[in-house]
Amino acid sequence: MIKKIVKWLAFRVIYPCAYRVGCIRRLNPKKVIFAEVRHSFLTDSYRLIYEQLKKLPDYRLEVVYLVTNSGGPGYLWRYLKLCFKMGSAGCILCDDTCNLFGAFKLRKGTKLIQTWHSCGAFKKWGECISDLSFGEDIEELRKYPAHTNYTLCTVSSEECIAPFKAAFGLPEENSCVKAIGVSRTDVFFREENKVRAFENLEKACPEANSARKAGKKLMLYAPTYRGDADKAYIPEELDIPLMKSALGDDYVLLIKRHGFVKRKWDIPKDCEDFAFDISESMKIEDLLFVSDICITDYSSLIFEYSLFERPMYFFAFDLDEFYDYRGFFYDYNEFVPGPIVKTSAELTKKIKTGEGFDKSAHKAFRERFMGACDGNSTKRIVDYITS
Repeated sequence: MIKKIVKWLAFRVIYPCAYRVGCIRRLNPKKVIFAEVRHSFLTDSYRLIYEQLKKLPDYRLEVVYLVTNSGGPGYLWRYLKLCFKMGSAGCILCDDTCNLFGAFKLRKGTKLIQTWHSCGAFKKWGECISDLSFGEDIEELRKYPAHTNYTLCTVSSEECIAPFKAAFGLPEENSCVKAIGVSRTDVFFREENKVRAFENLEKACPEANSARKAGKKLMLYAPTYRGDADKAYIPEELDIPLMKSALGDDYVLLIKRHGFVKRKWDIPKDCEDFAFDISESMKIEDLLFVSDICITDYSSLIFEYSLFERPMYFFAFDLDEFYDYRGFFYDYNEFVPGPIVKTSAELTKKIKTGEGFDKSAHKAFRERFMGACDGNSTKRIVDYITS
């Protein structure tokens, strides 16, 4: 009961009052705030936008770290400071769900941009999972809305507009969700980033890079986490010794754990020359550049990887269970641009023979879900901010 009262007071009284005090100051159209909702560093959701705006004269940029998942009472003070700062800002950007941004009506002339932190539309979230065990109650979501004030929400294609509106609880007539692309995908269209990715591979995993130079291909295994976000764990069903036995002459395996998963992958001793957990030493963007094929399950990285039009394999051993647990916007069996397998033996066979990769289907997937990502997304977002 006490928590509910505190939440009501914060949302209905404290945050709005702090914002109104901030509004006493004159609005500065060139003041831009980047609100990092979960992280304590500037993420790729913002980096290119920040760099472009920094080149413009008189723009005042500020990054505010909310770190909503850190726990403790400190978040209230961070929220209050942001409310006050927002009062005079011409533009605020956020990259995740945070009901602070729906606690009050923004003053005229202020833009609020949701850049989101992933491309496409795959697993359900927001109001679309309110009936699931880990989803928030629909009445609570609507009582304390997070998404009502956006002036722009950037998505990777026209196909994604409807799912985003559904997840955010936005009415059909709301036109803030627009397919102008996702800023962080611009890195994949720059040759210098590809060169740098291979340089980083050499630093992070020289054994894998040497194998690549000797003619072996790089397999990336990047599964999503299992369990709830605060207790995320690794799906360890992948049989690494079997993969080495079947594919070791032609491939090496790079493993990238989901960011929520902290425990390292347990790689057998006799497979340490074949499989490498480089989760801490390489960013996912670099890994997408260097890998020849991608093995995943329900991760949204398939959208970014589709830009390369390389083979993808879907190791979905727990598909029925995961579908019931989380739910998808699309029928998984018809949606993914590659073969679905449920055992390591089946996976190795598909990779060895190249069976199941349909380049035309892959291209259609890219156009459907990433059609607005063309290397110029950041420019379009910056143009909106400065208009």
